[in-house]
This record gives sequence, C-alpha cells and structure tokens, in this order.
Amino acid sequence: MSDSLDQAPRPGVAGVARDLALRVTTSVECVEACLARIAESDDDLNTLVYLDAPAALEEAGRSDERRGNSTPLSPLDGVPVVIKDNIDIAGQPTTNGLAVSRVARRDAGVIATLRERGLVPLGKANMHEGALGATTDNPHHGRTANPAAPGCTPGGSSGGSAAAVAAGLVPCALGTDTMGSVRVPAAYCGVVGFKPSHGLWPTDGVSVLSTTLDTVGPLAWTVEDTRLLAGLPKPQTVVRDLGLVTIENFESTSLHPTSAAVWKEVLRALSGNGVGVRRVLLADYDPAMARRAGLLVSEVEAAHAHSVMLRGQPDAFSPTFRAMLHYGAATLAPRYLEAVDHVRRIGETISRVLKTTDAIISLTTPQPPFDFDDEVPVSQADFTAPANFAGCPSISVPVPRAAGDLPVGLQLMASAGDDVRLHAIAAWIETLLHREFGSS
Repeated sequence: MSDSLDQAPRPGVAGVARDLALRVTTSVECVEACLARIAESDDDLNTLVYLDAPAALEEAGRSDERRGNSTPLSPLDGVPVVIKDNIDIAGQPTTNGLAVSRVARRDAGVIATLRERGLVPLGKANMHEGALGATTDNPHHGRTANPAAPGCTPGGSSGGSAAAVAAGLVPCALGTDTMGSVRVPAAYCGVVGFKPSHGLWPTDGVSVLSTTLDTVGPLAWTVEDTRLLAGLPKPQTVVRDLGLVTIENFESTSLHPTSAAVWKEVLRALSGNGVGVRRVLLADYDPAMARRAGLLVSEVEAAHAHSVMLRGQPDAFSPTFRAMLHYGAATLAPRYLEAVDHVRRIGETISRVLKTTDAIISLTTPQPPFDFDDEVPVSQADFTAPANFAGCPSISVPVPRAAGDLPVGLQLMASAGDDVRLHAIAAWIETLLHREFGSS
C-alpha cells in the first residue's frame, strides 16, 4: 500500500453519511475517491474481482440528485459499498469464488434492501472458494493480502470484503457468515464485523453454502457503522451495570500467546471498570466437536447446492473444494442428521445461557492472523460457530493495538433478536477498549 493511502483518514460510514448530509461532499465524489484508491492499491491487495465504475457513478449521480431535491432515501443514501462475490447484483457476474461466473438477472434480497436506502454498490469482493474456508487464498482469483498484517491471510471466507475496508478502499462491505466468515476476517483485519440474528437480512440471491447456517452481515470501521448498515434503530437505553458471561468450555481450545495476552488484558480492563465476567461451564459441549458438526452440515448442504454444477462443470472447482463436496455428498443421512441435531442442541444451550446475561464475551478467534505459508489452524471458528448455531447476533470488535502488532478481535453474542441491544453493549465496550488501550 502506498504511503498516501496508509496515511489517509478512514472513510467510515457515519462520517461519509454526515458529510453527504452537510453537503461537504457528494456521492459522486465519494465513489470517485474509492475508485482512485482501488486503482492505486488493489493490484497489490487483490480485494476485488469485479468493479463496475460506470454503474456506480450513475447511481451516485442519482443519489446526488435526490439530495439536491431534499429527498434522500435514507441517511446512507450515496454511501459506497463493496459486495462479497457470492451475493447477486443484477447485471453483474457472480462467481461464488469458483472458476466460472453467471450474470445475475436480479438483485439479491439484501442488495434490494440496500438500494432502497440508496447505498451504491461498487462491485464484487474476492472470497474463499465457495465460501468454505478461512484464508481467501483463492485458486481461481488469487489470494487477498491483509493490509493490517502484511504477509498474513485476511481470513475468510469474506476476506476480500474485510481487506477492502481495512485498507480504506471503501467505507463498508457485505460478507456472509456461516460459522464466522464475517467475524473471523474482521478480527484478522482489525475492523468490525457483525453477524445479525438469523433472518434479519434476507438470503435469497446469495449462493448457498449452508441453508441451516448462512447469514449476511456487514463489515465496517466502527460498531456505529455496522448498526447503520444493518438499518437498526439507535439504542434508547444507556448501558449500566453490565454483566457478561464467558464460556469456560472455550478454554479447551489452545490460544496463541498473543491472543492469550490480549484476552488477559481485556478481562483486567473490564474488571477495572466494574464489569463482572462470570464463567459458565456447559455440559456436553466441546467447541472442536461442535465446529466439526457444523462443518459436516456445511459440506453436505454445499454438496447438494452444487450437485448440478459438480456433475456438469467439475473444472469449476479446485481439487480441494471438489473433494470436500464429494465428501459431503457421500455422507449418509443418519450422520448428517446427527450433526444437525448436535448443532441444534448447542444452539439451544447457548440461547439458554444468553437469557441469563447481557452478552457472552470471548475472543473472536483463538489466534491472530497467520502467515499464508503457515499451516491453517483448524480452530479458527471454535468461538464464532455457536452464534450461527443459536441464530443469534454476534459482533467482532477490534482491540486497539500498537503499530505493527497483529490484530486481535473481541467477540460479543446476545440473544436472538437483540441486535440493537448488542450494538449498545458493543459500542460501550468499543469506547472502553479505546480508552484503556489507546486508538489504533
């Protein structure tokens, strides 16, 4: 990344929306600035696989006309956004990270929702092949670099979306989250990633990985940014007497020394600010076993979703992904149903715990981002998967770190439907982290 980009201010959603409202800038100028940043640095980062500048500028022009007539569609009318390449945008190719593409006939439901609010899609972000993996080292479209940790993976499967935001190329992006695919790259790239409650955003027009677990979620710079993107109302209550729970079972997953040190400091900071963190041990819950059950569910459901293409266009898939799909297709029904039941039981257990507390808190991942040449840790989704199992909202907030330190994310989960309350808690925690650890 060039020095000019590295020193440029972060173009957060709330800030862009404010500048648009005050007529400090226009949507066309915002889009042009994003396009300039992409042209300057994305050859090295490889965050995008498709860019439709003419369409984006045309939409931005219409947004400026609406603001000129004092009829903006929403406070975010004119804000640019990048979309993960498994989400359909009418007239644009969707690859789902594979070696083939199809031009979408209509917008995915979530894109229609964004357009109703006036956001401007710029194009498609790179992703892990088929959304089944956590490195965004794509065999067909190349690997995406992590702007917050050079040489390291940005995580996945929404790695291109996270990296585009982290590099300041765009104010925000959309990803999808099956067992952590928004929150893991958010943690690795040092941005905020939000997985909404199941059903908050539609998934029609999104390439299927798991019909049981898939969710669409935003990535941005701040908790407030993700609240605005999700279209959630501003919390009316002030966070007081916050009580949190940490799952004792997570301790069976080995932590990287960097992550362990950060977690210890976070707990100390919370305690010093009067926040109690209660440890809860869950019966019959092993994070690794639960994660493996979720992976099996994903492999079986992905195999079903890709069955026609797998027979007719096998070369669309890498050998690695093809083997995973064949494994899913060969799984017998009793084993699949047992995995589905395991996922359901863990989800119900997590939901019961959430009824006793304001939120569950943990690290987002057991490790910071790792080098592309290192062995991929199997435990990346151990802490994130339970939120998908429970269908509850979960958010990853970056812990401010010194320049050159690897990013670490802090995760919060709240009861299903409590997306607004979760944002209130996360915003309070975000402020506390910046006060205790300094601005990143």
